[in-house]
Amino acid sequence: MARTIGVVNSTIRTMATSGSKINPEGLFVGSDLSERYAKYRPKLPVQHVKTIVELLGRRPEVWLDVGCGPGTSTQQIIGHADKIVGIDVSETQVAVANKTTIHPSLSFAQGSGEKLPAEDCSVDVVTAVQAVHYFDIPVFFKEVERVLKPGGVVGLVSLNISPSCVDSATMMQASKALERRLFSQFGYPEKIQLLEDNYKSLVVPYPTRRDFLVDMRTSWTLKDYLNMCMTFSQVNSLIKSLGLSTEEGYEHVTQLLREEGMTEDDMKSVYTWSQPSTLVAASKP
Repeated sequence: MARTIGVVNSTIRTMATSGSKINPEGLFVGSDLSERYAKYRPKLPVQHVKTIVELLGRRPEVWLDVGCGPGTSTQQIIGHADKIVGIDVSETQVAVANKTTIHPSLSFAQGSGEKLPAEDCSVDVVTAVQAVHYFDIPVFFKEVERVLKPGGVVGLVSLNISPSCVDSATMMQASKALERRLFSQFGYPEKIQLLEDNYKSLVVPYPTRRDFLVDMRTSWTLKDYLNMCMTFSQVNSLIKSLGLSTEEGYEHVTQLLREEGMTEDDMKSVYTWSQPSTLVAASKP
């Protein structure tokens, strides 16, 4: 294992200097990964959904959720709009969404943020939850401008890539050390850095921009936290570059955490984690 971990760290350094680019269509392939994503990724806070509806000032007729993944966050919109359409570039993610999230107001289809499957001025709300950094952002906003009705709302949500353990200083230190080894050495692509500042540096082309913050709290074991880390695109890119399966990659990440002093008892204990979520919202004039 020590030899393999050395290969992992070497590969991280290589990828950090190679100018890795995001290819979202190839990131989430395989139902096991999509199902892990659906189970462990935080969901869109319902408070953000309510805030968007309040900003719109009416019940949305059509709500387009772009980069929906397996529908984990899209399902939070149910009951708040007449028609909800989830869009994702990954065929696997869309298949899992259609299988696991069924409601008469909800549908899923394969598509991209750069070519939204909607008519001009036909959509009340466009959201992208933990997704806009994957898009060609200027092209995405041109599409948002095209499909939104006058007064329509665009809502961009960051779920924060670095949750904090609030009731164990030891666990907090170990988890942050793991993240430094996995992510800091990897070197974020420029767009991923938008997540680090909760989209504060994201330029929105409407003057009505407002930012809203919700502090999500989750009860996780350390194994749950590791499974959440396994849904990150950077980690999956690393695992794929090594030719490892998802489960083999999980064991590598677990070993890194053991090297930070975590024991099997630590792995089984339940901790409270804080994961702030930012909503950047603006209305089309």
